[in-house]
Amino acid sequence: MSTKISAEYEVFRDLEHWMPAKDIVSITDIMPEEDKLFGFFAYLYAQTKSIYAHVAVRKNGEDPFVHPLNVVINLQRAGITDAITLCAGLMHDYIEEKVDIYRDSQNILEWGKGIKILDEYEERVFLELEQKLSEFAAKNGVSQRVIKDILAILTLLTRHKRDFYYQSIIGIFECRDEKIRERAIQVKLADRTHNILCIDNFTEEQRLFQCFKNLFILNNVKLYLMKRRGKKLFTGNDATEKLFKKCGKATYDAFLFICYRSLDTGIDQVTSMIQLAFKKFVLEKSGLWEVTRVNQKEKHPLRLFQGVIRTYDARLHHHWREYESMKRQELKYCQRFFKDFKFTSPQIQAIIDYKDAYSIKEVIAYLMYQPEYTLERFNYKKLFRKGK
Repeated sequence: MSTKISAEYEVFRDLEHWMPAKDIVSITDIMPEEDKLFGFFAYLYAQTKSIYAHVAVRKNGEDPFVHPLNVVINLQRAGITDAITLCAGLMHDYIEEKVDIYRDSQNILEWGKGIKILDEYEERVFLELEQKLSEFAAKNGVSQRVIKDILAILTLLTRHKRDFYYQSIIGIFECRDEKIRERAIQVKLADRTHNILCIDNFTEEQRLFQCFKNLFILNNVKLYLMKRRGKKLFTGNDATEKLFKKCGKATYDAFLFICYRSLDTGIDQVTSMIQLAFKKFVLEKSGLWEVTRVNQKEKHPLRLFQGVIRTYDARLHHHWREYESMKRQELKYCQRFFKDFKFTSPQIQAIIDYKDAYSIKEVIAYLMYQPEYTLERFNYKKLFRKGK
């Protein structure tokens, strides 16, 4: 006897946060056999699985092959049935993983001549993949256009060893082929959604860094959506918008988890002060609307929120001296400001982690629920001005 689903439960199902699949799923669980590209997808499934057999177990102990499978599952959860996008989702890390396996087997360092060696190897991997897919397509009646589109998406999604993280993202948003660009954005959102749900075994600093990477992507996807959808943004059930929101929720959850972990160190006495300082920063300084500079003369704890974006931005750019300098400055400020509490070094660090996570999760919420909101001075066009 079937039970009727209530309207309230239907809303819950729409709003619920996606949980990752923990086990390997079969081909037929993620691609219907009647799809005309099922045979091709099955071929890619086998090829990808064989590569992941040489990849280290994930930090949470899971089989590494669950990651590309979760990307495909997330794409389907968003309502995407396009086989080309699903194939690209399955293969999105294929080239990078092969390069990493080669790097580790040959003990190649990612600097100097090592970068050139790895980039040259990446080119060979890409050409071999192109030849392999083209041959399969010719023998099995798959259109060469399908191969071309998948390879175009993989080109956008593959991070070259010579590039910083930002540079690996910029190509997606500057792609002139609108369909390829949107497919790549969809795969990247599905990818980052699963990645951010699997950071339990990371250090606090690593967690914050992974979350921050998502902030950059979400901010740029929001700009993309605003340009493409205009006033229709968030009014329908568009797949890209749905992936954007689910990735945002997963990232918000991760920041919230960091807040809870920080509280476990015993800093709850000062958290209301930190929260109110953030509210002052937002209401008086328009602190959620642009990337701000740290005012060294500011003695109020709102100062702690002025440099949050800049700190992690420096790390993503590999500006290590600037990054370490900013971290030292806020550490010294907290030691002086909270002197009466006699906090230990781990507790002071927990305060810094808490204020970072607390503030950036609010930025994520603004991105998801304020249609016209984006974080100024934190998009690829501003970061990659000519000459910068």
